[in-house]
Amino acid sequence: MGPKHGIARGVAVFGISASERIETVDGSLPDSGRLKSWSLSHGVDLADDSAGLEDLDEHLDEWSADPTHHEHADLGNEVGIYLGNIIVKNVTGAQWKVWPNGHPVIALASAREMDVIAMVGDRLLNSDSSLTSIYTSDSST
Repeated sequence: MGPKHGIARGVAVFGISASERIETVDGSLPDSGRLKSWSLSHGVDLADDSAGLEDLDEHLDEWSADPTHHEHADLGNEVGIYLGNIIVKNVTGAQWKVWPNGHPVIALASAREMDVIAMVGDRLLNSDSSLTSIYTSDSST
């Protein structure tokens, strides 16, 4: 069973009823506001652009190491949605797509899909690619 089937990782998007399947989302996915609230409480006002990604990336490792963030923001999911919304807003032809299991990914005009939530999870666990490099290299193809 692949990532498109089975249980959605972290975030799931469903219609009005659990049986209603959504394939694409117009515009941005709603966020809980907890990431922006958490960042403001730590002196960072996130803009919904690549500069906001840079600001977030500068603080992400420190915030992830702080065990209190679990009480205030689910960094993996919320940063993934934040990154995806910036891509949808700024990359022509990008939109949120929902896999059959409800997991949201970014569909690019090239027909390539980006699992931004998993990419952010890798970033948090392994200090892999920066958020800005994910945005610039993966969303521009």
